Amino acid sequence: MKNIVRLAVVCLLFSLPAAAQWDWSSPGSGGVVDPNGPVAWDLTGTTLSIRPDWIGSAEVRYPVTNTVGSSFDITPPWTTLSITASDNSATAASVSATLYQVEKCSDQQVALCTVTSTDGDGTPACDVCTFSGGLDFANNAYYVLVTASKTDLGGVAALHAVAVY
Repeated sequence: MKNIVRLAVVCLLFSLPAAAQWDWSSPGSGGVVDPNGPVAWDLTGTTLSIRPDWIGSAEVRYPVTNTVGSSFDITPPWTTLSITASDNSATAASVSATLYQVEKCSDQQVALCTVTSTDGDGTPACDVCTFSGGLDFANNAYYVLVTASKTDLGGVAALHAVAVY
């Protein structure tokens, strides 16, 4: 019986790296707001949105971490950036997100992909962009920069979630 339990534990441990395809995600309210930026954001539950009485653009950053774990994989094969956003106008409101790669020893930044919210009726919708090569946490750090904009008071620009997978 002991040998069967040991065999099961060993099989489980060796299967973890193969199953370790976890993604990274954050609710919209989980970002880092620039403390020197405009006071433009409303936080409601998991949603980050431009205040109804504010016109302009504002930015928030989301540090991307290796959820697979460096003991399993420092280069997860993620190739997609996804946002769940609300946008009620083709011209009056938008939400965009860009995934940046930052080289650890030089601070060189490269935009890997950008996704912009689909113009809709203000209900949440998912939008994605893809990039090649996966991520290399051994040599780079990553973050998502989200910009929400409104050009009139009737616009809705809200981020509900962001993910990399």
